[in-house]
Amino acid sequence: MGGPAVSIVAHVVLVVVLLKVLVFRAPKEERAIDVRVVEERIRKLDELEKAPPEAEPVETESEALDAPDELADELPPDELNLDSMLESELDLSGLDSVAEIESPLVLKGLMVGRSAAGRKKLLRAFGGRYGGQAEKAVLKGLDWLQSVQREDGAWGVGTSGSMTAKQERARLTGLALLAYLAHGETAQSEAYGRTVERATRYLLNEQDAKTGRFCPFSKTIGSHDDIGVYGHAIATYALTEAYALTRSPVLKEPVERAVKVIVDGQQPGGGWDHRYQREKWSDLSVGGWQVQALRAAESAGVQVEGVSTALKKSVPFVQGTHAGEGKFYYRLGNKTPNADLDYMTGVAVLCMQLAGSNQVDEVKAGLAYLKDVECADWDEGWEKTARNKSFNIAYEWYYNTQAIFQKGGSKWTSWNNKFAPMLIEAQDPSGAWKPPSETGEERSKDTIYTTSFCCLSLQVYYRILPSFEKADFSNRPFAFENDVKITIVNAPRAAPD
Repeated sequence: MGGPAVSIVAHVVLVVVLLKVLVFRAPKEERAIDVRVVEERIRKLDELEKAPPEAEPVETESEALDAPDELADELPPDELNLDSMLESELDLSGLDSVAEIESPLVLKGLMVGRSAAGRKKLLRAFGGRYGGQAEKAVLKGLDWLQSVQREDGAWGVGTSGSMTAKQERARLTGLALLAYLAHGETAQSEAYGRTVERATRYLLNEQDAKTGRFCPFSKTIGSHDDIGVYGHAIATYALTEAYALTRSPVLKEPVERAVKVIVDGQQPGGGWDHRYQREKWSDLSVGGWQVQALRAAESAGVQVEGVSTALKKSVPFVQGTHAGEGKFYYRLGNKTPNADLDYMTGVAVLCMQLAGSNQVDEVKAGLAYLKDVECADWDEGWEKTARNKSFNIAYEWYYNTQAIFQKGGSKWTSWNNKFAPMLIEAQDPSGAWKPPSETGEERSKDTIYTTSFCCLSLQVYYRILPSFEKADFSNRPFAFENDVKITIVNAPRAAPD
């Protein structure tokens, strides 16, 4: 019996050891994970499915009814689908990828009109008789700008590497890129994708990694003539809109650095000077581009501290430039204010509108002034600016058109019925808009500048949703019809034994 007994004892000991070594002992408390699959409620596409309200009927301005017939045109049913951002495009060629958390095709807030469907509806609602012709002119302008883009992706002339030349290229490239983005074009667009990608890459390559600026600035302290602040702000504006349209991760950090330059460069009083040096003098023309860039950043959800605060601070700055009766100073802080009053009303009004201050007295005064401003024809406009060569009449039209459009009503109807056909007729057969001094030039910086502004002016119908329209500022993610949502619910921890 001794042998079997010893064997049994040995096996029992072995089993006990194996159980202690190999068998996992469950912890006393365990965290349970319950995975539930539930259907996601589909968000209704409210902005693009609801027809915008019709503009107010003309009550007292008989000139609104006098639009010429020769350019009136029905909006073609299919033509506007050409060269537009396709609804099925989900990636960004050349800019690698888009953020995974939401679709790049969801255009929120002020930019809901930049899809093909959005453009059509808003052209019909606000373009009046000239929506179709205006869109044709825009496409011709974009084609011309594409034809004169430099190999490096910029717009400009010459090969100079000087500070001034780089500032000018940043400004022109930003303006031209804004015209493509206003049309909903991205790096994936069939006709203009390569153009957009090259321009975007040029600006990204030009950004200084240390300062975040898109062009060099003068080292002269107190300089009033440095235009680098324009180049930086316009480039920031363009890339911020590109980020809003695509959510490309490639753009996120460069845009944040660029926006921070504008926020940090704002003066305590809310204005800006020519070198972000926080001087005692401020410039409304410079400030206009900073406000537009900041508004785009806020709408795009750019994560830079102080963006909303900077926008709010800009309103008292603009109010402070009011000279009375709806006219605004170009520059303040010098011994004698720089006047140029009749150019700056549109700038001031649009800045306050974009900053959310539609009802302040200065906006009302500016709009009352613009109500009496007639849309000059092409030659008269250029005769006006010939007295001040630092201005371009297309600059004034760009701001006045947006300010009046944001207000809407009978003044918009009147302005559009004169401005749209005037600008359409003034377009060169090449697709460019050429200042009278540049008619013999195939390409010049002034022609690029003017063509970009004219495209943007004729894109006003869908570029930025008018302030009297209710925009969707929510952060709700987009959902396709066949999407499901996986919700992971952490169950409460088990009570300890």
